[in-house]
Amino acid sequence: MKTQLIYVIALLAALSACTPQAQVVTLRGSNVQPAADGFVLDTDTLTLRYSFSSERGQMVVSLVNKLDRPLYVDWKRSSFIIGEDKMDYWTDVADVNLATSSYTSRYWRYTVGSVAGTISKDDAVSFIPPRTRLEKRRFVVVPNGALRLTGTPTVRNERANWNPERKKPIDVAVYTYEPSESPLRFRNYLTLSTDKDFRTEFHLDTSFWAAGVEVMPKLQVLGPMVQQFNGTYSAQLPFKKNDGFYIPMPTQQ
Repeated sequence: MKTQLIYVIALLAALSACTPQAQVVTLRGSNVQPAADGFVLDTDTLTLRYSFSSERGQMVVSLVNKLDRPLYVDWKRSSFIIGEDKMDYWTDVADVNLATSSYTSRYWRYTVGSVAGTISKDDAVSFIPPRTRLEKRRFVVVPNGALRLTGTPTVRNERANWNPERKKPIDVAVYTYEPSESPLRFRNYLTLSTDKDFRTEFHLDTSFWAAGVEVMPKLQVLGPMVQQFNGTYSAQLPFKKNDGFYIPMPTQQ
């Protein structure tokens, strides 16, 4: 067992040093089920969907009101919670976007200028009409860095997606976790009501955890990079994973 562990650690170090790596995270949730487009909680009142399929896991929350009367979401009392840290959906601040313009004449010794702009502020409470959908994008699950993985992985061989002519398979390190041991745990807490005064309020508290993490070359996740007209590079095919996301790992010097 000790010899196997040393081999796996050496293998992962060699892979990281040679090519850019990525962690592909598989999530599970406490009161939601994996579906074709994410995770779903379906009740007589609403359909709640979560999607994370992106780089670093941008969380997309979708609420469908199935009632014949409005549904309300109180964002002041809703939070994204990672570990024991709470991040609020709504804060009492406004976004200000300003644009300046000026006019100068060669006959004048000064410039006439003007400043115009807009002030916008998110609603503290969202109103969802009957049989309509509301979508919210606010938080990224792993905004920087990579997950610190514990335990001994198994190694799986795969064909290289980015090079069909390559005969040698690539090695994928596979970690599996129980909820209490997972390196990533977070919650999303929503406060809702069927009346605007929140006399009938109820809460949806969903816990998520990384049930599995696969470490592999980044090209295996994204495929060959294609140069665009503006000189930048992007993946040939968009990343898709109904129950997770990927994290690009920092390159080791």
